[in-house]
Amino acid sequence: DPLNTFDWIMDLSETKNLVSAFYFICGQTNHVYDPDYKINNPKITNLIKHIHKRGHEIGLHPSYDTYQSPRLIKQEAELLKKTCYEQGVTQKTWGGRMHYLRWESTTTLQAWDEAGMNYDSTLGYADQPGFRCGTCIEYPAFNPIDQTEMKTLRIRPLITMECSIIEPIYLGLGFSKEAIEKFSSSIENCKKVNGQYTLLWHNSNLHNINQKELYKTIIDVATG
Repeated sequence: DPLNTFDWIMDLSETKNLVSAFYFICGQTNHVYDPDYKINNPKITNLIKHIHKRGHEIGLHPSYDTYQSPRLIKQEAELLKKTCYEQGVTQKTWGGRMHYLRWESTTTLQAWDEAGMNYDSTLGYADQPGFRCGTCIEYPAFNPIDQTEMKTLRIRPLITMECSIIEPIYLGLGFSKEAIEKFSSSIENCKKVNGQYTLLWHNSNLHNINQKELYKTIIDVATG
């Protein structure tokens, strides 16, 4: 399977003393935009155990049409935790990111908190890298409706999604020098304030040499 790049990602992360987070979809609310795997499929549960055994993180990737439904997000979060528990996978922290970065304030935010999740990493731009939250430092989630800090949830700002820079639908810089400069600019801005550079990179975008070389370059810049 050319898209089974999980060991390659973990191998690289471990050479840099990084822990990678792998987010799994636990429902099918849209047959066009959701994958067709089931979270309890033995191939998926074996992958989850393998990732956990290597010391990396398992997280939630709610399905496409959940962003306006606290009930569905909670249901999928509980399914992920139940599946992990049955496989002997335990974690102190549970986080993740919404599918296609879909978000409705404050519905989605409240849903993550009610699901007992510890962090969300959705809040970034799809069409370009940048600081949608105005910061690269994790902070407590706050409900602007009732003016209260949420129980468990923290916001981990998403700074860059690889598609935003590479893909023609967005900036369309491909694997050029300009693409590296665009990634690097956000990284350097995070370093200036001792912030956290959060990078989203799909495992399906690491199946050829150009994609892998660009990823390696970005990781070198981020950890250098």
